[in-house]
Amino acid sequence: MKLWLTFILLMIIPFEIISAQDSKLVIDKPGSFIIVKQGIYGNSHDIYNYKYVYTKTESKANYEKLVGMIDVFRKTPVLAEQKGYDGEVSLKGSTLNSKCGFGIPCMVVFMFKEWFLRKGKLVQWTVEPPQWRFQVNELDRFASNGFNYTSTVTNPPTNPAYDEQKRINATIALRELFFQPGKKESVGQGIDKYGNEQVVIFNPHRPPYWIQVTIREVFNLYFNYWKMEPDKRDLDKMLEVLNTEYARFTELERDGYAYMGNNESIFLIGTDSRKLPVLLPNPDYWNKDLTRSAIQFIVLSVPGDKDFHKKEMENLLKRNDGYYYVKRLLYELDINTLYPIIDQ
Repeated sequence: MKLWLTFILLMIIPFEIISAQDSKLVIDKPGSFIIVKQGIYGNSHDIYNYKYVYTKTESKANYEKLVGMIDVFRKTPVLAEQKGYDGEVSLKGSTLNSKCGFGIPCMVVFMFKEWFLRKGKLVQWTVEPPQWRFQVNELDRFASNGFNYTSTVTNPPTNPAYDEQKRINATIALRELFFQPGKKESVGQGIDKYGNEQVVIFNPHRPPYWIQVTIREVFNLYFNYWKMEPDKRDLDKMLEVLNTEYARFTELERDGYAYMGNNESIFLIGTDSRKLPVLLPNPDYWNKDLTRSAIQFIVLSVPGDKDFHKKEMENLLKRNDGYYYVKRLLYELDINTLYPIIDQ
């Protein structure tokens, strides 16, 4: 075993040294930039079996809105200079949530097809290039975080009350819940940051985009779900556990907001307001007087702060790693410039 481990290390270490020596980013080569539209305007059913269709007028207007948004990002030096890579922004359509959505949802993916020298030859990396992505018009971006239940049935149901459609409906309702993605901090007008990474750009003059739910509401959804458990033995066990946990709360507590519980709770539900709250997307956030092409909500992943991005950017450049361009974009991006993108 030790001999094999030694052999593997001897094979890996020289390869890494050779790769680092022979590959060098070419950061001054003039590049290009294109926008690719990938099935952004879908025509299908959502989880509530609602079929959504966008008109050509809506699709065209939304595309123009997204291009305008991308132009804001392109004011950062790394995208304005356009050197060392061929840039591509992919607009990927997402499924509309007819209950919690209104605008046209989309995932935006920035890709940097970097150029580098390998053994004196200029080459480009185009397979899974360095990339950064974010979501537009998706209130339910974190739905099911902590409530990732399924309606899968692997064996013939033994629960006499089992109903397939009720099981599906109960699963969907439970998966609408999620734990807040980190501690909330307001970092600008219409800009919230959760934890050390998730940034939400929104209209602060609207109703809250997410709403808290009570312990009673959460457990009602749990009971509805487990009552439709296909296996009678699992049903009996889980209902017993549910009843035991629910009994720990007073009537007053049940009408209070639900928070992430400690490890003593199988369902991770508690009353400590210092913990992360249980949330739901708020359908009332949307301004439905606007067209569906409007941009009303953006969620970005921006881990760390400016100092972190600068250090990461410098380290990646030293290592000749193409993700240098991603970190440089995050370092140079002024989050506050994104708020005017949100339609009022």
